[in-house]
Amino acid sequence: MIQIFKGRFETAVFLITGSVILDGFDGTVARLTKTESNFGVQLDSLVDAVTFGAVTAIMIFKWGFQGEYIQLGKVIGFIFLSAGIIRLARFNVLKEAETYVANVFIGLPIPLGALAIGSMVLLRERLVEKHDIILFSIYAVLVAFLMISNIKYRTMKRLNSKNNLVVLFSLATGIALMISFPHYTIPAMSFLYLISPIFFSLFDKLKGKETPETQVSVEENGGDDVETLDDEHEPDETEEA
Repeated sequence: MIQIFKGRFETAVFLITGSVILDGFDGTVARLTKTESNFGVQLDSLVDAVTFGAVTAIMIFKWGFQGEYIQLGKVIGFIFLSAGIIRLARFNVLKEAETYVANVFIGLPIPLGALAIGSMVLLRERLVEKHDIILFSIYAVLVAFLMISNIKYRTMKRLNSKNNLVVLFSLATGIALMISFPHYTIPAMSFLYLISPIFFSLFDKLKGKETPETQVSVEENGGDDVETLDDEHEPDETEEA
């Protein structure tokens, strides 16, 4: 936030990117060390609300809306912050009710929403023309809508063990590219993730795979449905005798 008030917007985006990467490991560390708790979940949401919600909202206002568009910038920043907080609250409710799918996010996660906004900062120095400001306003509202939508985004949980090496290699390559070419890699990865539900939906339809919800429900039932079908088709030995 200090970097934003100093006008160092690119530095702020790089710090947000680092926070996104670290945010992906805190839950994993808590599970590995068996230190998960409801207090930790609520504290993590509070930190996310400040780091990715409030800071990004301020960056939207300070970077994109100056001069005669100050009031519009306040509205857009407030919309983004409100959507991010609602997204975090919904996630906590679903998690406590144990009604969420482990490998799916309902709505765009707020860290990726912040990164999507920061990507525009890396692509443009400042917004001056009126049409650029209008397009950025629409884009910021669209990102906010994606956060509170019911669109399903894939996570890295419950990956097939056969693909773990490929995933680790991809992560290492992505981090290396972000360090070497941040102005191109960060926006490219952010935009790809924004539209990734389209590709996953098409892929599932082409492959005829089950949706994540169906897969989880079958796992929770212990495969009873499959066993029932096997029993029905199994020949009766007494009848054959």
